[in-house]
Amino acid sequence: IKVMSPIKNDMLKKANIEAIYNLYLYLVHKSRPEVHQTFGAAVRLLEESFSLAPDNWSQRETLRLSILKNAVLQTPTLSSSVINELTVSKSGLTACSFIRPDGSISVVFRGTGSGEWIDNGEGLSGMPEKNNYITYGKCGKAVHFQIVQEDYATDQQVQALNWFNFIAVKHGWSELTDITVSGHSKGGNKAQFVTIHSALIDNCFSFDGQGFSPEALSHFKARLGEKYYSRRLNMISLSAANDYVNVLGERLIPEENIYFFESENGLHQPEAILNQSGELLPQKEQGELSLLVERVSSKLMDMPPFVRQYATLGVMNVFQKYLGSGTPVNGDSVSLKKTIAGLGIALGSLLRSI
Repeated sequence: IKVMSPIKNDMLKKANIEAIYNLYLYLVHKSRPEVHQTFGAAVRLLEESFSLAPDNWSQRETLRLSILKNAVLQTPTLSSSVINELTVSKSGLTACSFIRPDGSISVVFRGTGSGEWIDNGEGLSGMPEKNNYITYGKCGKAVHFQIVQEDYATDQQVQALNWFNFIAVKHGWSELTDITVSGHSKGGNKAQFVTIHSALIDNCFSFDGQGFSPEALSHFKARLGEKYYSRRLNMISLSAANDYVNVLGERLIPEENIYFFESENGLHQPEAILNQSGELLPQKEQGELSLLVERVSSKLMDMPPFVRQYATLGVMNVFQKYLGSGTPVNGDSVSLKKTIAGLGIALGSLLRSI
């Protein structure tokens, strides 16, 4: 078991705020707020939605609302932060940006949408996937843009980066703006991807966010040079002790910035490491289940990409079939051949790890 150092108190406070924002994104579909509303008002909209139709809320959604209400009551600066951009998609990108009372910015990416499961498998497969993203710049009042090709980026990772770059130029953010990016699960992976590709971001908090294929990391290093090493230092991983997603793939986040916490509300939920008051639970060593999944993932990452893709896509095909509630995004489809072959490869890696 790896010995974890305690997270610094100032980072812990920032992470706690980001954890609450992330929890909110899992309820935003219940009552969509207006842009420029305060976070406190957005939470009150959720309360009204619940009071009108409590039977439409699951037990977990009700728990999440309760945590949000308590967090807003205890943290006035959180309540008075303002929503300044929001995009919601049932199948793909759901993201929100907040302006805090001190003028700093939080950009938050939600976890896997109903159609994004196969995109997860593609990101871990190690197979090249050429996608273009757009960077923006200003010269006086004129805005100019540049199209950049990224050889190891999924459609959804690029969609997240394009959205961030667009709202950054729209609101005039610069390297002088205090910007934090965060996300849970796949949202954490998107947050990492955006951070490694942007010079604007000061902090990145990945809650249970998975890593990348070794091929993608090698490509990032070669293309970004010293920027790769400096930008990843701004990233922090926070996960439940036995979360089984943050250990998938190879880590972009430095080992010294990885933290695990006790969990009360599941192993891989945005509220798992929060108590009823919305405070982060105490730190804890990485759990045995998480370590086992990490060993399995390591064996998969050692496979050649043309073999590994069967395992990563096979498992995600099953998730898409039974957890996804919509058609896969990006024109992806569930392949029976890859599912059967992939599950066999993944099972073999699990047995060897045990």
